[in-house]
Amino acid sequence: MKGRLPVGYVVRIEGSDITLNLLDMHRGQLASHAQGVSSVTEVGSLLVLDAGSRALIMKVVSLSFDEPREAHRLGIGSSTHQTEPLRNISGAVVGRLSRVEGKPRFTSDSLATPPLGAEAFPLSTEELAAILCSDDEEDIPLKLGDDLRGGGSLNVGLKNLISRHVAVLGSSGQGKSCFTAAVLQQIVKLPRARIVVFDINGEYEAALNVPELPDGAVKCTTIGGGPSRFKIPYYALGRHGLNRLLIPSEKTQRPALTFALEHLHQVRWFPQQKGAGLVNDTVPFLFDDCRQGGAAEADRRIQQLRNGQADAATVWPHMAALASLVAESHGIQPSPRNGVERNAFSYSNISPLITRINRFAEDPMFRSVVDVDGGAGTGTPLNWAHESTNLVEEVFGGQDVPWRVHILNLRHLSHDLTPFILGSLLELYAYELFRRGQENKIPTLLVLEEAHHYLRPIGSGENAGENSLAYERLAKEGRKFGLALWLSTQRPSEISPTVLSQCNNWVSFRLTSEKDLAAIQSASEWADRREIRRIAGLPRQTAVVFGGSIAMPTLVRAAEACPTPHSGDADFSGWATRRSEAPPPAPLPAAPPRPWNESPPELLYDGDVPF
Repeated sequence: MKGRLPVGYVVRIEGSDITLNLLDMHRGQLASHAQGVSSVTEVGSLLVLDAGSRALIMKVVSLSFDEPREAHRLGIGSSTHQTEPLRNISGAVVGRLSRVEGKPRFTSDSLATPPLGAEAFPLSTEELAAILCSDDEEDIPLKLGDDLRGGGSLNVGLKNLISRHVAVLGSSGQGKSCFTAAVLQQIVKLPRARIVVFDINGEYEAALNVPELPDGAVKCTTIGGGPSRFKIPYYALGRHGLNRLLIPSEKTQRPALTFALEHLHQVRWFPQQKGAGLVNDTVPFLFDDCRQGGAAEADRRIQQLRNGQADAATVWPHMAALASLVAESHGIQPSPRNGVERNAFSYSNISPLITRINRFAEDPMFRSVVDVDGGAGTGTPLNWAHESTNLVEEVFGGQDVPWRVHILNLRHLSHDLTPFILGSLLELYAYELFRRGQENKIPTLLVLEEAHHYLRPIGSGENAGENSLAYERLAKEGRKFGLALWLSTQRPSEISPTVLSQCNNWVSFRLTSEKDLAAIQSASEWADRREIRRIAGLPRQTAVVFGGSIAMPTLVRAAEACPTPHSGDADFSGWATRRSEAPPPAPLPAAPPRPWNESPPELLYDGDVPF
């Protein structure tokens, strides 16, 4: 502690709580010493306690005035004015400092206690940096921000940070997207980086196209929104993805849907009659409306499918063919009079599933991002596994990819469809990930923006638990298969608690909802009650960083991205500008001249007023 004067000494130890008497000579917030200036009497600041053979680090929790105690040493802690109370500092030990090869090294330890009378000293800049920075020289350091205590940058190793999942939390406009972009801009410079971003609002493409990257390092795929955009083929979602999309009940609907999925590649669709038939049929015999006529012909074709006597098709049918197969496989029942009939009671058990299939197939918002028309697929014969693997490699990449980051622009995806479509995509990815096995794992960072839209249960009761299986398995077991999750959300209380509990590192910007703060408290073993209470009062661009890779909870000014994502506030200052002062709008292109023999366009009238 050379070159430093003590600022106080220990007068009470009660469990993990330690109380210091502040020396009369020190009454300010800062202490100057040979190594610089350190904060002392500020909540969250750090002090080092000289405990003989050990140097313990204490974090300041509270400040108070107190009457003089018998415990302070003669002439050191006594006040010159007996009416003036002593200043007390309360805190807790968070670790210890040691020197290895002349450099300070911090070890987290909350069980050690100092002796009574141990003197407290301010920390030097070198010691603060040792507490904040990763000490793994083989790991790649990432800057998360600047420590507000004056200890320099908070640096964490890449492997330590993302290997056990990261949660970035905060209300809208507090800096989540800018912070995420700042960290990704550091990772994407690594030659073998592989990042997949679910960009819900379409804001990351410009932010990750940093100048020093080679051509092709950033790939952006816009899903839906136009004929030239990429659409997800419905059949490529596979059995696992479509089960997640359609959410069948266990007793009756799931067996019927399983039959339909197993035999979908053996039927063709007739768009005019809105029915399905076998490959060699010239007219449809399978329908989804429980009509009374033609039950025997429909049953004959269902039996051909069950017995393996139907030929395989060369193209995938329209998605509505699923509804016909579901209806006929479960709705046709034996009849004492006619042999077989379409039974209305049996049909009623599966009618909700049929309605969901048709609702998706007819919904223009769904059709804008998912191709429901069918098609040739990736090869012949048609195969679910090949289609699913092809989609996973299209989105998440195979063994070798030319890009470092793949941004999925999902701004054309309606929010009410987000949990269904992205949930299906994650279900499919989970299946492919576990199918590859640990011996074929591909290290991938999956960034899930606005995760509360789709990492949440759908339904209630047991069904909700079943529907959340995919992303919970990804969170719990994905690490073993090379997957790292980066979750960004405004509402942690709306995300599955299982997913949150698997996050090892947390970056929390301002949150004011009691439910959200309680979700952090219950999900994180690293969350201290006192730190959680401070989250509600954080200023913009300021975050509390804590977790298994952080030596201790740290208040930082978040790293800034350059360029920034398109998530800034609107400029409402222009409202104060007079219209005459604003620049004139760009002129519209002139209409082409109308041929002399073409009549003028008709006016539309609403009553007597044209519009």
